Amino acid sequence: MTFFRALQDSAFTDWFLGSDSIWTYPTVLTLHTVGMAMLVGASVVVALRMLNVGGAIPLARLLPLYRIIWLGFVINLMSGLVLFVTEAADRAVDPVFYVKLASIGFALWIGVAMKRRVLAVAPGPAAPRTGQRMAVASLSLWTVAIVAGRLMAYLKK
Repeated sequence: MTFFRALQDSAFTDWFLGSDSIWTYPTVLTLHTVGMAMLVGASVVVALRMLNVGGAIPLARLLPLYRIIWLGFVINLMSGLVLFVTEAADRAVDPVFYVKLASIGFALWIGVAMKRRVLAVAPGPAAPRTGQRMAVASLSLWTVAIVAGRLMAYLKK
């Protein structure tokens, strides 16, 4: 806990939260939002296609979306680390934060599994039942991650 308290009380946090510029915090928060839109948006497109929405689109055509997914993840990781540092001691004991992280981790894992098991090998236009179950799980996990992320702002101790 001492490490997280030191992060939260660091010179970086003082600079970031106390910056003379009104753009510092909003810029990082906007980057986090844009990264989430890329990551979750592209993941939702893949999941919906697995559920036969847009059935005329071949499954293999979704593979380039994974570049957007990973770029969004990198943007969210970097901006999320900055946001975490500013509240490290508080977040380290926040169970909602861990729900958010676990949901993101599992959603990414399912996304990679969908790519390897379905998109890269599916011969037909329809996703197999396994892909559909993974799609439902992916959509559910992204929903939990987003709701948990929003709840963190309102459930501060």
